[in-house]
Amino acid sequence: MTLYVYFKFIVSDHPMTLKLIKGMQEQLMQEYPGLEYDLLKRPNPDEDGKETWMEIYRGVTSQSSLFMERLSELALKNDLPQPRRNEVFIPIE
Repeated sequence: MTLYVYFKFIVSDHPMTLKLIKGMQEQLMQEYPGLEYDLLKRPNPDEDGKETWMEIYRGVTSQSSLFMERLSELALKNDLPQPRRNEVFIPIE
């Protein structure tokens, strides 16, 4: 399973949002050994001055539903921008 989480927020919130996400991802790494993640953003803000960021998570296939619940819990706890959209993709066999 590969989980893609994307959200938008005001560009001026960039430094705090980055700090919060990095902290959350480090915590998740400790809780879910083998977790791999990336953090990406679109190159330019949208017409409302918001950036779109995407978190990508891989390596938690056996615990995917628990992981998604924990991720949502931590995102709320850390006041990360909402709404957060989740998309799951699986390998084609």
